[in-house]
Amino acid sequence: MEEKLKNWLLGYNYRLLLVNFIIVFLFLLRSAGYFQPYFAISINFIIIVGLILSVLLVGAKSNLIFIVTLIFWMFAGFLKLVRIDVWAERTGIYAYESLVFGVLLFLFEELKGRNKKTH
Repeated sequence: MEEKLKNWLLGYNYRLLLVNFIIVFLFLLRSAGYFQPYFAISINFIIIVGLILSVLLVGAKSNLIFIVTLIFWMFAGFLKLVRIDVWAERTGIYAYESLVFGVLLFLFEELKGRNKKTH
């Protein structure tokens, strides 16, 4: 398992660096207020971009996106337990976004798999 992870990291190291750079750049643009009156760079937008980049650049599959959804839900539950309701609600929204994205990605993967079987 360790060897497999090491090989994956060596194969995707520049892509991981690029994903992290884009996410940090989006946070910097958000904090600086760029595109503010025309396009608000929100945390929701950054989450969706991060999910899309993880599929396009790192090769994440729908099962990984569903794991991310589960982590968001568990974190939202923890925040609700400690009565940080505002952040629990926001994290619940992130869980919903990742769930919808995961379902769409799953459907795309299934349709792509069926097309390969018929051709």
